[in-house]
Amino acid sequence: MSYLSYSKIRPFLIGILFIGVAYNLYFYREDVKMEKIVPQSFVVMEQYCRASKGSSSIKIEYNGELYSVRMANGECLKYPVGAKIKLVYNDTHDYFYKQDGLAKVSFRLFFFSFLLFLSIIPWDRLLKKKRK
Repeated sequence: MSYLSYSKIRPFLIGILFIGVAYNLYFYREDVKMEKIVPQSFVVMEQYCRASKGSSSIKIEYNGELYSVRMANGECLKYPVGAKIKLVYNDTHDYFYKQDGLAKVSFRLFFFSFLLFLSIIPWDRLLKKKRK
């Protein structure tokens, strides 16, 4: 059974990570715009908080439709049915954003950028030079 070597999958990995950085950079810029908008208050219609790790969410009503807003479990527990939550609506991409100072998207952008940086470094050449 032969295994793929890192050098064979490296271009594919770099491509995937580059797409991840571009995706997260785009949404970072979108969220920067969303941070500047004054949030509106919405009533929580449904609550789905999971005790295990995973995605928890609440549902709010906007223009006669129910929208799901994903959040961490600890955050979800703060908003029982009937509670009010301040959100900003992104009409370009049809989703709600909870202002958080760009914490989540900044971390994701940093993480993907760091992985891309690590994958671009020619580790095999650097390690061979040190061994000689």
